[in-house]
Formats: sequence, C-alpha cells, structure tokens
Amino acid sequence: MNLSLPKSVRITKAKEYTQIFQKGKHTHGKFWQIVFAPSENNKSALGLAVSKKIHKRAVDRNLYKRLARETYRKNQEKLSGINTVVMTKNHTRVDNATLIEDLESLFLQSKTKL
Repeated sequence: MNLSLPKSVRITKAKEYTQIFQKGKHTHGKFWQIVFAPSENNKSALGLAVSKKIHKRAVDRNLYKRLARETYRKNQEKLSGINTVVMTKNHTRVDNATLIEDLESLFLQSKTKL
C-alpha cells in the first residue's frame, strides 16, 4: 500500500502558486497559515511554502512539510475542489499532535469559508 501523496495533487508550478496567492483567501491558526482558492478542474491540490528565514535547519523544514502532507492526505476527501498552500508561522517547538490539530482545524475552516 502506497501512502505517499501523488504528484497529481501537488502544486508545483510558480504560476499556480501566484494564482492561488492572488485569488485565494487567507486564514491562520497558531502555528500555520493557509491560502486557499477554488480549483478550476474540481480536483484538490496542495502546495507547501516553508521559509528558510523562519526555519533555518532543513530538518525542521522537512518535518513541517511531512506533517502538512500527511495531514492533507488524511483530510483530502473533505477538501475536494480546493487548492491549498500551507505555510508555517514562527513559533517555538511544540509536539506534532498539536501541529496536526491546528492544521486540521484550518482545513475545516477553508471548506466552510469557500
């Protein structure tokens, strides 16, 4: 069983990121910030923007990306038709369960705000 997030549901092109940032709505929690916009083809997609300015070490950036991808994968059916870009906020280190809980609440907010 393959539990990875396929390329077809990832936002990879700069043009797609620009479009979401310009037309999308923003919301933020304690640890995450997301930008979301309706998808043109009714499929959902995920983009990640984890800054080197905020998280200096690659290990930390990769951890946040893994957590975001896994949380998105588990909630993907709830987010159909929404393109989402996930960003981290500057904060002190907390446990993974708290980070996942915060991101899941933002995903639910994005579905209700759209």
